[in-house]
Amino acid sequence: GLVYTGIAAAFFVVIGAASGCAHRRAARLEIAQLADDHNLSRVQVRQHRAGVDVAHGLEGFLGASSLEVGEQTFRHDCSGFVNAAYAATGQSLGDRNSAALYDLARSNGVFHKRRRPLPGDVVFFDNTHDRNGNRRLDDKLTHVAVVEKVDDDGTITLVHKGGSGVTRIVMNLRHRRLARDDDGRELNSHLRGKTQRDRRRTRYLAGQLWRGFGSLWRLPDLGVEEP
Repeated sequence: GLVYTGIAAAFFVVIGAASGCAHRRAARLEIAQLADDHNLSRVQVRQHRAGVDVAHGLEGFLGASSLEVGEQTFRHDCSGFVNAAYAATGQSLGDRNSAALYDLARSNGVFHKRRRPLPGDVVFFDNTHDRNGNRRLDDKLTHVAVVEKVDDDGTITLVHKGGSGVTRIVMNLRHRRLARDDDGRELNSHLRGKTQRDRRRTRYLAGQLWRGFGSLWRLPDLGVEEP
């Protein structure tokens, strides 16, 4: 009995180690592919591991009824989700709201408008709802999400906290005005609900409402204090 138990324990240790090695190899291959796709230096590749970690953790939030990381509870809204997603990897965004996250990206030079973002990037949107109730398209930075992955055709999978909870949506900046391609595959999710009060120029698709990206994982010290 003792011999069998010892052999079984050793077996599971070996299997666990092998699984860990396989995960690390997969992560290295993914990072190497990102380096090729985005022309990153070795320093930038090592730096982007923080972004990859954020992206890998997003699935664990899907369907969550509350946003909790350890003993910390975050606001149950879109920016609260972004803060929680980063906190899950040990990166603090200081409980910033959408506008403050945008200011953080701009002031640190990590805001960009490239059509192919990197996993872990924060996505900023305008006019996803009529926040001030004036029926004008002047509602800036009304929503944020996080990039999970980018397909070869440019379709970006995002995770966000919306009206249906924490879910995945998609966006394709090569075809910003198309909801679906000729084969029926979704390219841009509807991010704004239609109402009878909408103006003629109102846009509804993720690609149309997109403002830009913030590679906040690049910041060496994200800080822990409120802005």
